[in-house]
Amino acid sequence: MEEKRKLDIKQFLQEHVNDIASYGGLLFCIIVFTIVPPIFGESIWSQAKLANIISNVIVTALLSVGAVFVYSLGNMDISIGAQIRVYAMLIVLLGNTTGSLLPGILISLVIAVVIAIVNGGAGQVLKVHPIIPSLVFMMILQGVSSIAYAKIGSRNITLRSVDFSAFKSTGLMVAVLIVETIVVSYLFYYTKYGKSARAIGANGVAAEQSGINLLKFKVISYVIMGVMVVVAAIFQMGYTGSASDSTGTGFEMNVMIALILGGMPLSGGMRSKVSCAVIGSFTYSILAVGLPLIGVPTNMTFLVKSVIFIVVVLFTCRKENGVLPR
Repeated sequence: MEEKRKLDIKQFLQEHVNDIASYGGLLFCIIVFTIVPPIFGESIWSQAKLANIISNVIVTALLSVGAVFVYSLGNMDISIGAQIRVYAMLIVLLGNTTGSLLPGILISLVIAVVIAIVNGGAGQVLKVHPIIPSLVFMMILQGVSSIAYAKIGSRNITLRSVDFSAFKSTGLMVAVLIVETIVVSYLFYYTKYGKSARAIGANGVAAEQSGINLLKFKVISYVIMGVMVVVAAIFQMGYTGSASDSTGTGFEMNVMIALILGGMPLSGGMRSKVSCAVIGSFTYSILAVGLPLIGVPTNMTFLVKSVIFIVVVLFTCRKENGVLPR
């Protein structure tokens, strides 16, 4: 009886190692950054720092939750940051011209869907690695934004004609994140879209032979993420009330790190979970705000987060034969 209980515990730990690591990592960060920063003079839970954490969490979490579908395929999109830069710029420019955010949002949604269709379909149709189309779009969008800001004659444009104060509301930010998480969770767990995406990530050949249309569900996964990128761009732009040629920089890496910290397997598949996006985003944001408070220089925080990221990947994203997934 005792031997069976030990085997059950061992099996449970093996099956839930990612969950244990992700929740344990978040709890560890909360404890450490609750106890240590006050020694240096400021608590991470002060009103100013808490607002900073929430603003960091919201944008990263909105992107990460939307990216769950794509990562469950075993794919990733590195054009996210460049997309946010262009969408924020469009929303601000058209907002100042028309007095409304709606035109910029609608145009951004159209562009996002087009990019999603190409990103999701090109890899399948042209038989190239899915990251290649996103790399091409990243370079195209970076070029477009650089040319646009050069024409404007400024590296920063401010939203003047529209009241954007609502986007600074903590209640609104949290409410939007909760709604997005509920909607994406429903689609991911209870519809054929999420089940098919996870099946493709687990074994694309088997999924195709079982009747799943790989092209269709890959495109749908990218479209879902594209829509969420626009939502994140709205809040990124709205929180600062501006857009610049550095808006969105590094967000593609932030999303990847947040998802991995949350326990998302790099190879996707059936172990992919929406909770990975939420837990990972909170962990990443607490690290981003907490490290400078304990005396880590700002330029060193990237190194610390990189080391943590590598350790988490090595411990949670290895296959049984010891080889990292693609």
